[in-house]
Amino acid sequence: MPSDFYTILGVDEKADADAIKKAYRKLARELHPDRNPDDASAEDRFKEVQGAYETLSDPGKRKQYDRMRRFGGPSPGSGGFNTQGGGRYYQRPNGTYVRMDGSGGDPGGYGPGGFSGDPGLGDIFERFFGGRPGESAAPGSRSGAGSRPRGAADPKAYDRNRTVRISFERMLNGGKISFTLDGEKISIPFPKGVKDGHKVRVRGKGRSMPNGGAGNLYVTLRVEEDERFLREDLAIHTHLQVSVFDAMLGVSTEVGSPHGKRLKLTIPSGSQPGDKLRIRGHGVETDDKKGDLIVHLDIVVPDKLSDEQRALIEQARDAE
Repeated sequence: MPSDFYTILGVDEKADADAIKKAYRKLARELHPDRNPDDASAEDRFKEVQGAYETLSDPGKRKQYDRMRRFGGPSPGSGGFNTQGGGRYYQRPNGTYVRMDGSGGDPGGYGPGGFSGDPGLGDIFERFFGGRPGESAAPGSRSGAGSRPRGAADPKAYDRNRTVRISFERMLNGGKISFTLDGEKISIPFPKGVKDGHKVRVRGKGRSMPNGGAGNLYVTLRVEEDERFLREDLAIHTHLQVSVFDAMLGVSTEVGSPHGKRLKLTIPSGSQPGDKLRIRGHGVETDDKKGDLIVHLDIVVPDKLSDEQRALIEQARDAE
């Protein structure tokens, strides 16, 4: 079994969503390939961290993952075994073997059909059980619909995967990504507001199969972080430094938007550190929705005061 996802992120298994996100962002910044251009191990760790966060940040996937951690495989003497390829198999009472994530049920208490009804967890099953939900356990065996004749090639074995990174700005605007694969230019459009981890299937651009067909190419989009902005669903968060005097008295100012505009913002008098102001319609925009820009106020206290400033502040304090 690969390293535990909680261990990869360095969080407790009971950590809440905020703690998981905070740990991911810290590790992603440290291990990002742009910061470690000559360190292949850092890129491998970066991919591990991304994979762990992709699962633990999704409540549904995390629930399934936690269940798999508790029931990770057959115990000794239960009739199960592991193959060299990492697949876990279970021996039925009739002597046939089925993969634990197959359609014939499993010994770990998951119930008939295991997890085969959720194609979105395919990557997790591949990492943990060496195959995808619903695959047959042994060549030539028949475990229900979708089984293949003995010796037939599994089409999924000829799929290919490619990860493409786009900037935060390109995520907001949408567009097209292009790259070359085996001498052929591949172009894939993506919508504005696309989410990190969005996956696109390109049919027939995988590896060639013996029968003349080809598998599929799966392209995953990864959105680069922007130090000025943080996306949360359709909302975008940013910070604005405000002097303590402006916070006390109130002021009209401007703040930069993720779309490159300068937006007017009124800071009310008596604003406190950590207060949040909302500018509607300037967050992530999709084809049918618009999010908001959330401005977090960082109150800046001067470390030096002039004699006149000190006298005025002391006068204001004593007048209370």
